[in-house]
Amino acid sequence: MPMAAVLWHLTSPAENWEHLRNTVLARYIQGSMILVAGTTTLSVFFGVSTAWLVACCEFPFRKYFEWALILPLAIPTYIAAYAYFDLLDWFVPFLIWVKLNFSQELMTLLNDAIVYPVTMMVMASVLYPYVYLVAQAAFTRQSSQYIEVAHTLGHGAFSTFWRVALPLARPAIVGGAALVIMETLNDYGAVDHFNVQTFTTGIFRTWLSMGDLPGALRLAACLMTVVLLLLLLEKKLRFGAKFHKTCPSDKPFQRYRLDLAKAIPAIFICLLPLLTGFIVPFIRLSYWAMLTATATLNWSFLTLTLNSVAVAAATSVTSVLLALLLVFTARYFRSRVVMSTNRLVTLGYAVPGAVIAIGILLVAKQLNMATGWILTGSLALLVLSYVVRFLAVAWHPIDSGMERNCEQFNSAAKTLGTAPARSLFQLNVPLLGNTLIAAGLFVFVDTMKELPLTLILRPFNFETLATKTFDLAKQAQIPEASVPSIFIILVSLMPVIWLSRQMRNSKQ
Repeated sequence: MPMAAVLWHLTSPAENWEHLRNTVLARYIQGSMILVAGTTTLSVFFGVSTAWLVACCEFPFRKYFEWALILPLAIPTYIAAYAYFDLLDWFVPFLIWVKLNFSQELMTLLNDAIVYPVTMMVMASVLYPYVYLVAQAAFTRQSSQYIEVAHTLGHGAFSTFWRVALPLARPAIVGGAALVIMETLNDYGAVDHFNVQTFTTGIFRTWLSMGDLPGALRLAACLMTVVLLLLLLEKKLRFGAKFHKTCPSDKPFQRYRLDLAKAIPAIFICLLPLLTGFIVPFIRLSYWAMLTATATLNWSFLTLTLNSVAVAAATSVTSVLLALLLVFTARYFRSRVVMSTNRLVTLGYAVPGAVIAIGILLVAKQLNMATGWILTGSLALLVLSYVVRFLAVAWHPIDSGMERNCEQFNSAAKTLGTAPARSLFQLNVPLLGNTLIAAGLFVFVDTMKELPLTLILRPFNFETLATKTFDLAKQAQIPEASVPSIFIILVSLMPVIWLSRQMRNSKQ
């Protein structure tokens, strides 16, 4: 309903739409596409190169890089941008030199252009793990027989990577890149901090600064259309390809042992995204937090933390229970209709938070008029919007876990005449214990980090760690903003550490 309400406004009238289309629409499209293309390219480069090295090569510190390269997932894009708040200042001497030796116009042009590669680098340094995780799994599970055949045909490690391993891992890489694209389009804090013109910043500016809600709705509908087209393109790029497990008879993959001349570049390639994506931001934020902790840590900060934890916990529990019910219903009764509706409700994760927030407000307005319920500005509406946004985060691991662990048992239970409810609670839930915990953790952390949706739908005088971080950064109080930022990072590290442990256990 929220997404349909937004798409409907592609055909609804908007008084200032002609002005927006003639002045800023092209700039928003250009900024969004440049940022998506650059961030995705860098994320794929970092993710695929590091995944190939740790999965298929043997060099010093490989075991440490294998789990440490996941750590940037704990840092939201907007917090990474605040950690590098002074990055653009490094270019000021160069811009002054250009102005003195060439022209003011060239300096302005370069200044507008520099923000793009800086923003791309910062965002890619924390988003590349989406590609790294799936690419590493794909490389690790590839059959050693393919590699042996490539060796027999005279191909070395580099040629084998390009001609065999990379094409086999293409479906996984495309899926990881799709997640990077969705996160880039959803971002508001980082692009607003670096003053990059995108659809998300345009929606906020048109609605809050210009007071033009119909124009913001039309922009949101345009962004929604772009997202749907990207999803169709991602599906087409897969060409129907799916993930396949290697057969049990396959021998384990034998890693290439790198000599010293090749090991040093490999260490550098793995260390670069880890430094820029986690180590440097975490050290800078920790240092600023120690300097400002005495002035920032008070009872109001405790309220912020409790607010964030409460809404995140409510969203996590609701999403896991709903996802469990949806997945079980579809798989137990093998209904194509229910499975299709499952796929539909999981589209929320592909839609930027600002678009979902506007759609939720439209739906709440209609419910207010029809029933008299006052939903707008309530915590219930905020939690509902989080569930719409992050249901897919819980649905996918639960669906995968049920397919892997419960299918045969459910079939046996049906044969024995067991009631569906009994099968769900006495059979599926115990078998999916770790999966349910993991799904809840991922939803919890994504809710803690979500910014655009929270800024739009939070009740009056209701602050979370994410909104407080954003408000302090907008007031140029970056050191003070580091304290809630560190809390968000520490909470986000929980599922990242759990994920790294699961990866090590699966290999053992």
